[in-house]
Amino acid sequence: MMKLRLKCLFKWCVCIIIILANLNLGAQAIAQPLDYTNVVLLSQNTLHSLTPTISASKLFRQAYENRYTWGAQFPGYTAAVELKQGKEDYKGHISLNPDMSVEVTGIDSEDARQTVENQIRMLIIHRRRVPFKVAHKNSTFQLGTTDKTGVVEIFEQEDQKESHYQVFHQQLVQVNRLLGQTAVTVDTLSSEVTPDGYLATRYRTTFRQPQTHQVLGQEESSDTYIQIGGYYVLKSQIIHDFEQNQQTTTELNFTDIKLLSTNG
Repeated sequence: MMKLRLKCLFKWCVCIIIILANLNLGAQAIAQPLDYTNVVLLSQNTLHSLTPTISASKLFRQAYENRYTWGAQFPGYTAAVELKQGKEDYKGHISLNPDMSVEVTGIDSEDARQTVENQIRMLIIHRRRVPFKVAHKNSTFQLGTTDKTGVVEIFEQEDQKESHYQVFHQQLVQVNRLLGQTAVTVDTLSSEVTPDGYLATRYRTTFRQPQTHQVLGQEESSDTYIQIGGYYVLKSQIIHDFEQNQQTTTELNFTDIKLLSTNG
């Protein structure tokens, strides 16, 4: 069945929106990968900037507001799409419109069509700019520990819910949340730094039973972006889903990507 597991779709939508952060490096910067497996080496140059003197709210807000977004003038785009899962292979076309609506055509299977549509809608959530004061208007923040590598722990209290994060190098590198009866941890493993911000390119999601911490499932995703007309758009996505000793791989590839005309 082509539709991604509902659990994975929900997880990816809710959690990764927080992980994607944007580091504004100015016009002279170039796109380059940042691999968090080298976090210790990087921290030797940045530890001094992550001191307890900065408030938890400010530290978190810096990372949140650094998220790469398309901006109000984003014209939308069209692309050909190929969806692969196991032996199944579907091809069609997508249109992501300036108003952030989505159209998927040319795919006969409704499950496959909805899978593509869901992934594009998630992409829109990640790229849509939501002011910090709107997204976290009811939240309070508290600093946790800072480890020897410079990774800072931050706790967020919102109404009756609590989440906690790890911040490093002005990026949110870990998100921990309770979604229903499942504890979810999302670790950013690598990102791509661009002139306009950074994009998480590899991330791992772990599902646990909250009381026993038993691992219920795990998923690892790899995203590749391409710059078209000054905007970074998704070129490919590979999702490996591990559950009950079984692995499912879903792959989406986008080609013939064209920005829509701003003149209609």
